Amino acid sequence: MSFYGVLIAKGVKTGKTYSVDMYFSDTANDDVKFDAGAGASATSPNFKVFPEPVIIEDIALQSGATNTSKMRLVVNGTPQPDVFRYSVHLETLNNRPKLNIGIKEGSMLSFLQLA
Repeated sequence: MSFYGVLIAKGVKTGKTYSVDMYFSDTANDDVKFDAGAGASATSPNFKVFPEPVIIEDIALQSGATNTSKMRLVVNGTPQPDVFRYSVHLETLNNRPKLNIGIKEGSMLSFLQLA
């Protein structure tokens, strides 16, 4: 069952907070989709490029996944060691882990959904 989430990142140069809507198809090995201006959906881009270096500070997800349980960070097409279990990033939790993940300016950020 598809569901939504939000990624919160802070600009290193400007201090600006970026709030990016995300769409999850709940299909293993499928990319997460990112809002391109009209809200995230199944037809949205599968990557996000920030105009400055950013620090990912939070990821908040809706519950409802039935086929996937986590996602892997991918930067510029290269899978990273960072894997995020949905259960600890639910939007209803007030004790989600504070993230501190740096992404370089111009990098293509994406996530791969995993079973």
